[in-house]
Amino acid sequence: IGLGVETDAGDTVGTVIAVQNFGATDIIEIEKEPAPAKGMKTLMVPMTKEAVIEWDETRLVIAAEFADD
Repeated sequence: IGLGVETDAGDTVGTVIAVQNFGATDIIEIEKEPAPAKGMKTLMVPMTKEAVIEWDETRLVIAAEFADD
């Protein structure tokens, strides 16, 4: 929670605000920055090796295709 999120292409996405689990795998909820005027203000990304490239104590890197609207 609170980690900055960017894509593997170097684009800023937002901040991790929650980690959910609905039974299959952990899901990371990311608050988009800046928040769009319309549409979803958050996105959810599965905690899989295809979606989450790397993370450490300062940032989380996701595959760019998971950040597309």
